[in-house]
Amino acid sequence: MADKIDHLLTDYFTGQLEANIKLRKLELSYHNDHDDNIGGGRMQNNIVRNTETTMLKVESDRLIQDWLYASQVIDLMFALELDNVQRIIKARYGKRRTWIDISMSEHVDVRTLSRWRDDFKNKLKRPLKNVL
Repeated sequence: MADKIDHLLTDYFTGQLEANIKLRKLELSYHNDHDDNIGGGRMQNNIVRNTETTMLKVESDRLIQDWLYASQVIDLMFALELDNVQRIIKARYGKRRTWIDISMSEHVDVRTLSRWRDDFKNKLKRPLKNVL
């Protein structure tokens, strides 16, 4: 059964996470119908700063910040792994190959692959506990 880290890794290695970040930024830049003039009447000195407003929305958006943080954590932890672990993680989450197929190509038992995968996921759990 897949957990949240599995879904996050799949999104990361297939490029879906980066697409989600870009889409959310696009949504925030085009949906600027927020009105700060609560009390009614006319606003005095109304200067429209669309670029600044969009940047502030992006910087304060919790969803984007969580996705960016998760992406950076995965980048960092993945770079520290051995080459064979990197290959199996990419094959499983990026190319969506089965464990049996990966074990045949890597000449490693499926249980060993599962252990390597679990070790990698455990390294991600502590830094990502607030994001998941």
